[in-house]
Amino acid sequence: MSAEEFNQLPPHLQAELAFEQGHYLHHRIKGWCKIDLYWLHDFYVEIWFLYDLKSVGLIRALTRYASLDPYTETIKLKLANKKNKE
Repeated sequence: MSAEEFNQLPPHLQAELAFEQGHYLHHRIKGWCKIDLYWLHDFYVEIWFLYDLKSVGLIRALTRYASLDPYTETIKLKLANKKNKE
């Protein structure tokens, strides 16, 4: 499964895949959200929890390296050497 295919799934299936098959890596706080980072298959997934930490506001596979910038100061991430990735 690719990141693009993951992003086309309904949110409940995205969450199920991330929680059951993904590997939790790190979290960050942004405003009223706690954002968990997972490694799933060969891509990274963010799960945005709202301030109550029970409601999921967003789930997305990261398709650009620039999306990982908020994490690079606190953890080391493995990035594939593919052309045309940002």
